[in-house]
Formats: sequence, C-alpha cells, structure tokens
Amino acid sequence: MGKRERRRHADARLVAAVPLASTVSKREKASIVAARLGFAWVLERLPRRPSLLIFNYHRIGAEGNDAYDPGLIEASPEQFDEQMRILKKHYALCDLAEAQELVEHPARMRHSRVLVTLDDGYRDNHDAALPILRSHGVKAAFFLATGFVGTHRVPWWDQVAYLVRRTEKRALRIRYPRELSFDLCETSRFEVVEALLRLYKCEQMTDPARFLAGVEEACGVDRPQEARERLFMTWEEARNLVKGGMSVGSHTHDHELLAKLTPEEQLRQCRLSREILVREIGGDVDTLAYPVGSRASFSDVTVRCLQETGYRTAFSYYGGINTSSKAIARYDVNRISVGALTASRFRMRMAVAVVTARDLW
Repeated sequence: MGKRERRRHADARLVAAVPLASTVSKREKASIVAARLGFAWVLERLPRRPSLLIFNYHRIGAEGNDAYDPGLIEASPEQFDEQMRILKKHYALCDLAEAQELVEHPARMRHSRVLVTLDDGYRDNHDAALPILRSHGVKAAFFLATGFVGTHRVPWWDQVAYLVRRTEKRALRIRYPRELSFDLCETSRFEVVEALLRLYKCEQMTDPARFLAGVEEACGVDRPQEARERLFMTWEEARNLVKGGMSVGSHTHDHELLAKLTPEEQLRQCRLSREILVREIGGDVDTLAYPVGSRASFSDVTVRCLQETGYRTAFSYYGGINTSSKAIARYDVNRISVGALTASRFRMRMAVAVVTARDLW
C-alpha cells in the first residue's frame, strides 16, 4: 500500500463512525467530505501563520455517567485520545512555560504552536485525561480551583444542572434576577440548564445565593451541597500531574466570577489560590485562568490584583487565537473551547485555524 493510499485509509478511519445523516451539522458534513476528498491532508501541509492556539477542555468522560452538568463533558476518553493523536502528529505543541514566553515576546513566533489546557480540576482530568496525554507526550496545563481540590463540594453550575435534571415538574418559573419560565415538555433539560447558567453569569446577577435558592424552589428538589462520590482530584493526584510532565495553574479558590466580587475579595481569591498551589504543588505558580473567562468575568481591578499577587499571565475563554501580528495582552491570553467534536471536525478546525490564525471551523 502506497503513502497516498495509506493516507486515504487513515482519513476513512476518522470519519467511518459518523454517518451523513440529517442530524449532522453542515460543518460536520463538510468536514467528513473534506476528509474523504483529502482536503484536510492538503490543509495540514500549507504554510502556517505564526500563532499560539490554546485549546481548553473541562471534563473528559461519557455523558450520563453522573447527575451534573453535561455541558462540561467535551470529549469521551476515546475522542480525547484521537484528538491528542491528531495534535501530536500534525502540530508543534508547547508547554505552559513556552506559551508564556510567546505571550511576552510574540515577535519570536516563527510558526504556529498549540497548547492544551484543562480547567476546574475534575477527578476525570487525572483519571482519564492524564494517562492519554502522557501516552502521546502532550504537556498540558491544568487550572485548579483550590477550594474544590480533594473535596466532595458541588459547584454552582453542577448544582443548577442537578436540580433541573432531577425535577419532576413540567414547568419552571424563575423570578430572580428576572422572570423566566420554561416548559419542560417543549424545551430540553439541557437547554434549560444552559439558559440558567447564562443567567447566573449575567450582569444583573448580584445575589447568586438568592438565585440558586430560587432554582431549588422552582424545581422542588433539594440542592446538593456535597456529592456522594468525589468530583475533584486530590492534592496527591494534582502532584501526579506535575510528576507526569504537566503544568498547574490557578483557577482562583472558589471559582466565582471575579469581576462581580469586591476588590478585596478578588485579591483574596487570587492570593489564596496561589499560596495554596505553591504550598501543595511546589514551584512558581504564576498563571491563572479566569473562571467562566468571558470579557465580563474580569476587569482592570482584576488585572491589578493579579499583578499585586505575582501572576505573570492570565487566560480568558471567549475565543480567539493569539498571533505575532499584534501585542498579546498578558492578562487576557485568548483560548478557545473544544466542544463536542468528532475527529473529522476537530481535524478540519485545527487545519483551518493554523493556516488562517482564525477560529473559523
């Protein structure tokens, strides 16, 4: 079998599991066709713009395995394994330290580089993602919310998902911060969860405790404060990340939206998280990933707090690719979400991104 034929067989393996059905998105269909026709292979060999592309994940697992937020599960272990294989084979990967150097000196970018990050510190990051990353030699960065490490705490987003997924009511009415009604016979529970989480993050939300209590009342289900099984990795497991060649950074202490906090509380969240990570992990922890990561989730006050507490860089999460054509804001380094992508769509998205330095696919 010649090289060209082997490549065609490899492309076929990537798309064989995805039928051309009406339920598949237009971009997914286009990705499948592109793989079959060899377009992905061609794109992977075109000149690449100097750039730093940072992908972010939250959870690696199978949907339906727990009662919490399914929107955080961005890949099964099998999908994550295939995505890391694609990255390792076709792209120049970097670790967190190299990424920081490029952020501070973008003119040094000579080609595209890719960094993999994972937020929150869920247990599956250690149990599922770490072995896969090590098997491919990928050095990822993990951002931990220190107040959750080693605990059974259920964070606010998982509390909302739990309540909606467990309610037996046919309709929900939310009164704060604004009136909202949901017919669960017409709207999927996943969509309701997503809508409520957006509401939690909106500018009008000034009393999160009141909002969560209102969702609890509307659902008629007791809000879980602790999970039966541990959701987040322990400190020993966090140390295993570093032993496995990974980097660890801060995701604050309690994973609250920093811009909604007082300057004093923002400073405490940044300082406390860094101090705990240095004590438990060792080394110089000097990078933070903003919880939620939208433009509204941090402010100039946040940046001053980061500078005061010794952080060198901070990552946002509203999209975008960092390029050498303009200065990169050290406290607003762009990352993009992976989302639930098949191998063909992931491959095309990567190929287009490094050629155009834009997240178009």
